[in-house]
Amino acid sequence: MKRTIFIGDVHGCYDEMMKMLDAIHFTPGEDTVYFTGDLIGKGPQSFQVIQEIVKNQFLCVKGNWEAHLLKLISAPESEWTEKTKRMAATLEDPFWIANVVKDWPLWRDTPNALLVHAGLEPGKSKLEEMRPSVLLSVRTWDGVGEDMKSQTNPAWFECVTWPKLVIFGHWAAKGLVDVPGFRGLDSGCVYGKALSAYCLEEKKLYQVSSAKIYSPIKK
Repeated sequence: MKRTIFIGDVHGCYDEMMKMLDAIHFTPGEDTVYFTGDLIGKGPQSFQVIQEIVKNQFLCVKGNWEAHLLKLISAPESEWTEKTKRMAATLEDPFWIANVVKDWPLWRDTPNALLVHAGLEPGKSKLEEMRPSVLLSVRTWDGVGEDMKSQTNPAWFECVTWPKLVIFGHWAAKGLVDVPGFRGLDSGCVYGKALSAYCLEEKKLYQVSSAKIYSPIKK
């Protein structure tokens, strides 16, 4: 059976990513595997993660961390801050990674599900009309998209109606989301929790526990 599998935010957790590929019994040529973005950053092996993505031709959407990297390296190295230099060092070869991720789209509209990193912009019916900043960063909705993190506002998916299943990542503090029409797969792997995946055909959730806390969680 050909399967369509979506895997949540990896954030450089290469070992957990490889365990997940084993857990889902990934079969090249049969399975189509998508990632929710934020493959890099925070975790220990971003370079190895991207190597695996390229090797297997996995399909990804751009996350806010990929977008952040592209913005950082657009500045001359002579102008890099200490923070930029530290991030570049953890990526081993930031320019090679940037060359890979620069062409990743902000969404992938598959026959049975729409994949996006953070979420959709409420009030917009066409993906092309949605702001990249929302697609990459939204968690909650204030009505205009200025404050997309406040816990006093409703979750973005409570403000959106979409004709097919929407699969997203980005919101580790929220954890797994499984409500009608929406499935959130960022279960905080890099924060010591778990890496999650979902198979459309099996309607099955897969999880692999994190080996350790690689980064403290931020709300």
